[in-house]
Amino acid sequence: MQSPRRTIDLRSVNRQTVLRRLYFDGPMSRLEISQHSRLSPATITNVVNDLLKEDIVIETGLVESEGGRPRTILAVNPQHGYFIGVDLGETHVQLDLFDLHMTKQKTARYLVAPQDNSPEQFIQHIVNGLDELLKTEGLKPEMILGVGVGLPGLVERGGKYNVSSPIWKWENVPFGEMLRSRITLPVFLDNGAKAMALAETWFGAGRGYQNLIVVLLGTGIGSGIITHGSLYRGPTNSAGELGHTIIVLDGRSCRCGSRGCLEAYAGAPGMIATLHDLAPDSPLLRTNDEDDDQLAILNNLVAGVEQGDPTAIETVRATAYYLSAAIANVVNLFNPEMIVVGGWVGLQIGSTILDYLREYVDQYALPPLRKVVQIEISQLGQDAICMGAACLVLDQFLAGNPKFMRKNPS
Repeated sequence: MQSPRRTIDLRSVNRQTVLRRLYFDGPMSRLEISQHSRLSPATITNVVNDLLKEDIVIETGLVESEGGRPRTILAVNPQHGYFIGVDLGETHVQLDLFDLHMTKQKTARYLVAPQDNSPEQFIQHIVNGLDELLKTEGLKPEMILGVGVGLPGLVERGGKYNVSSPIWKWENVPFGEMLRSRITLPVFLDNGAKAMALAETWFGAGRGYQNLIVVLLGTGIGSGIITHGSLYRGPTNSAGELGHTIIVLDGRSCRCGSRGCLEAYAGAPGMIATLHDLAPDSPLLRTNDEDDDQLAILNNLVAGVEQGDPTAIETVRATAYYLSAAIANVVNLFNPEMIVVGGWVGLQIGSTILDYLREYVDQYALPPLRKVVQIEISQLGQDAICMGAACLVLDQFLAGNPKFMRKNPS
């Protein structure tokens, strides 16, 4: 005889199986769910009935069947609730509102001055953004299934969600606990690159691949590692700190306190430092944008490459050289099928640097591994981290987290 706990666990697994199948492969009939999931028709009927009662799943129509009654087509209800994804960056806070199908509905964005990097200031921006999104869209708080936050640094999962971020000089800041004290919604936190990896796997360039690496290029550099379809975290959720792998022994100083890190050569400040080293008086270094010199200089670089400027071309090639060394190491270590390059710098210079990256990775990765790996630019644009942060909530929703099991949300 099965124990009550065993029965509950089995029901939860069955629910997760059905909901994930419908979410990623639907709409489909009960029979198709059974065929794809290998669960019995009786089990499918029980699970689907529960999901229909909770308004998570809806019936969308009928389809003719061979020799029998028409089959009812089922789909996840996009109006069941909403996700909010938050991107905490060095210069901005952005909140995106998504429906259940991960279609963006609205954005709230705030600029952040470098000195305004206290946890309390970021939390206030999140609170303000949440209020703004609810008011502009006419939503009640109970319609929001949860808030996901992606941010730079190391994030301890569970409990207080302590965050250590060298760029803000945070050390074990209980950011999750602090945020939960200000809002009543479920809150989930993770490193922005890891969150982005989920979004790319489910909705972006990595869809359909089981083993991929997402490289986030910005002021700093991070990565998310997907192995066998799941995010690889490591025992302390610290896996993926690609920007702080050493590529030049005793090289440039890095803000983490070490020397020769990839970030010091291929992050935005690193690229600018390379340009300055090559040509300290280059007009490419001149900008009129006091608010965002990094972006303006990278715009100059891209334009310079398009115009055949030798200094711009050499800067981009040097950046690709350093970045490809790190990527080739990752290819040799993890044997991925896909490398996705994103982040605001990755999107800015992606088309300019992509051919160089492929050339160098092909040169430095082991032949059997480089034959199977593809390198592409993110398809999710500047919303990738917000979408990834929302995916942190979606992941818990699809897993059957009890926080999301509620009746009709209207």
